[in-house]
Amino acid sequence: MIFETDRCIITPIQLSDKSDLLTACDDPNIWVHLGGEPTAAFMKATVKKLEQLLPDPNRFSLRNKESGEFIGYLSFQTHHDGEYKELSYMLLSKHWGNGYATEAASEMLRYAFKELKLPKLLAETQKANTSSRKVLEKLGFQLEKELVRFGAEQTLYAIMSGGNE
Repeated sequence: MIFETDRCIITPIQLSDKSDLLTACDDPNIWVHLGGEPTAAFMKATVKKLEQLLPDPNRFSLRNKESGEFIGYLSFQTHHDGEYKELSYMLLSKHWGNGYATEAASEMLRYAFKELKLPKLLAETQKANTSSRKVLEKLGFQLEKELVRFGAEQTLYAIMSGGNE
């Protein structure tokens, strides 16, 4: 399954994407919003988990359509509440502010509601991550609640099927 947007190709992550994912994990700007830079032990465990999960039809690589350059990744995972799926995205910081997150997440919303027939989708981000919050709001997500998780204030957003059409 391959998704295309005006500027991007979105494909299920494969083991061949491992080095690109590790590049994203090495981007210190990303970790500002994910609890600080990871330890070497955390990264080793992440790589091992990644190798066990792939290929995974719920995790996607995001690339520039023209150049093939890795931009980031997106995923659908069961949210901490255990009931609904959560849309997550992580882009290399050099691609922030170019509209890629909105463009790719919009396509993933279409897929979630039209193909997967999900009734509701969640997204959680740090309250301090105003850029990510703006992306979610632009896509039609509504703030459900604020909470503390992973030692930081979080915002939980939700969108219902048909909420972005």
